[in-house]
Amino acid sequence: MLYLYAILELPPPTKPLPAGIGGVAPLFVTSRDLACAATETADTTISPEPSQIWRHQEVVAALMEGRPVLPLRFGTVVEDAGACQRLLARHHDALCAQLERVRHCVEFALRVAGLPEMADPALDPVSISTGSGPGATHLRTLARRERGWPASTETFPHEGLAAHAAEQLLWACSPSQPDLRASFLVRRQNASSFLDDVAVLQRLRPDLGVTVTGPWPPYSFSDPDLSGGSE
Repeated sequence: MLYLYAILELPPPTKPLPAGIGGVAPLFVTSRDLACAATETADTTISPEPSQIWRHQEVVAALMEGRPVLPLRFGTVVEDAGACQRLLARHHDALCAQLERVRHCVEFALRVAGLPEMADPALDPVSISTGSGPGATHLRTLARRERGWPASTETFPHEGLAAHAAEQLLWACSPSQPDLRASFLVRRQNASSFLDDVAVLQRLRPDLGVTVTGPWPPYSFSDPDLSGGSE
């Protein structure tokens, strides 16, 4: 079996990578102009133990140095190198497009705790902010579609953050995840400005628990769909 970490462009890095799952050194499976970092394993499933998750993240982070990568979800396993090559060949064009999408980008994860509970915007469309700009538009769209999102950009003034992001995702709130959570795909050259604006938001709203983590590999923006079997 092969455990898969991430997909990248050829040539693969020559610098030694951290030990992967089970302490085994990663190898590369190639097809055309793509490569997949992988580790041989006897297991058909990998238990999500903290040490294993950490190894996965370390390998992906090392692969990101100086190149775009498409991180794969923890636990992705295929039968062998041939199956991996067939996946790369079958999804070649889509994978190349996704690599271009995340080129020169990293991900930041933002969490905002302490926002007031909002009524269902679908039942109160008048409450939707009439602000303009990509951030406001995206937030209004989410407010119409998802319960629990702030219906006004005045409640969560994130316009400055959106201005630095190539893309952004707002995650649905739930009883178990009541905080506002957002992921931002940010070009490396804009990372410092993005973090500066997070600091501004923290100063503007000391009543809220605003935290940010990253930079991370772009997991939220590059999860490749490798469905379709490995025959």
